[in-house]
Amino acid sequence: MFALLALIVAAAPTTDLERQQFVATATKEQLAEFVQHTPPEHLLAIGERAVKAYGIYTYTMAKQERINGTLLDTQVIRVTTRETPFAVRLEFVAGPARGRVVVYNRAVRAKEFRVREAGFLSIAGPLWLPNDSVFSKSDSNYSIDGAGMGNLLRKLQREVALAGTLGGLVVTDEGWDSEGLYCQLYVMPRGGKGFDAPKSRICIDFKLGVPARVESFGSKGELIGRFVFTDIKASTLTAAALDPAQLDPRPP
Repeated sequence: MFALLALIVAAAPTTDLERQQFVATATKEQLAEFVQHTPPEHLLAIGERAVKAYGIYTYTMAKQERINGTLLDTQVIRVTTRETPFAVRLEFVAGPARGRVVVYNRAVRAKEFRVREAGFLSIAGPLWLPNDSVFSKSDSNYSIDGAGMGNLLRKLQREVALAGTLGGLVVTDEGWDSEGLYCQLYVMPRGGKGFDAPKSRICIDFKLGVPARVESFGSKGELIGRFVFTDIKASTLTAAALDPAQLDPRPP
C-alpha cells in the first residue's frame, strides 16, 4: 500500500499534459488512490488547468435546478465557452426552453447578455437583458456571467477554501459509478450555512480531467441542482459565435 501511494504521489500531475500521461498509464486502482489522497482543492485545480488547455471549448450540459422550492424539468444545453476574455453561448436543445439562444461576452457588455427566444416569442427578436434580471433567475440559481466549466471549478475551489477556514469539509469517497466516473461527497461545515449547499457530489471523468456530474443537496437530502456534462472538447467555432451582435439560432 505505501509503495503504491508513494508511486502515485511521485506521478501526481502538475500540468494538463502530465495529467493526460498519468491517466493513460494508471490503473483504475491507482486513479482511485490518487483521488483519495489528493486534497479537493488540488483536484479542482487540475480540472481548471484541463479546461484552460481547450481554448474555446464546447460541451453538452443537462441541468435540473430547484427554483423557489420547485424542482424544474431538465434542460439540455449546448454550451460554447471562452475563458479569457470570458464569453459563453448557450443553445437550449431540449426541455422547456428549447430553441432559446443566449450569448454573453464580457468584453462587449459586462453586465448584460443577449437572448433570442424560439417560437412565438421570437417575434421580438434578440433582446439585451441585465445579468441579474428576473428572466435570468426564472430557471437558474446562477447568472450568465458565472456559466462555463471554468467558473464552476473556481466556485467549487472558493467553497472548499471557505470550508477550510471553518474547520474543513468532510469528504466521503463513494467510488466508481455505473458510468465510470469516480464520485466523492463533500459535506460542508456549519450545516452548509454560507455555502451554495450543505452537500455536493462531485464525479470526475479522468479522461477529460474535469467533473462530469455535480449534484447539490439540501439539509434534508433534497436535490437542489444536478449538472451533467458530456462531449467536452475543443470547439471548432470561431469568435463570431460568441459575438452577441451575430446572434442566430445556430452559430455560423
